[in-house]
Amino acid sequence: MKTAFRRVDAQRAGPAALGILVPPGQRTLVIARPRGLDWDLLPARWDGDPATAPVFCQFGRDEAAGVARRFHEALVAAVLAGTNPVETIGAASGGKFQVWVRAGEFVWIACARAAGQSYQPLLFTSRAEAESAGRRLEPIFHPAPDAQQEFYFNTQNLQACTLPSSPRSAT
Repeated sequence: MKTAFRRVDAQRAGPAALGILVPPGQRTLVIARPRGLDWDLLPARWDGDPATAPVFCQFGRDEAAGVARRFHEALVAAVLAGTNPVETIGAASGGKFQVWVRAGEFVWIACARAAGQSYQPLLFTSRAEAESAGRRLEPIFHPAPDAQQEFYFNTQNLQACTLPSSPRSAT
């Protein structure tokens, strides 16, 4: 039976695969990495108040493994429910837009990936630009029910990663 997601070994994953990564460390991140893009998505807590920016999360090692599993389960549930978790967030008056994936208890914020630098949320200057970026994420995070979108977990062979000290938000 074909499914929306198909788990593969990280070494055998193709260029369009979704990596769900947990870097080493007692306190760590969970990173959703679409291989074919220069972006990573990081989990943040947000209370839904547009006046309050989301807060990026770090986890204990065991907790991070659970977050990674629940993230994948939330993506599967979204496909089964027919609910696209990819969202464009922002206000035209501020000229800042972001792309999020709402999955499980977190919003996953698209961030620029730059080796050796702290993550920073991707900020788009127009809604059209953000929506275009969201369309690039949709086949990865909300594939067709029979797409067999490759995904893998990686908890080894990763470098430590850091969050921005004060996240900026489009909210």
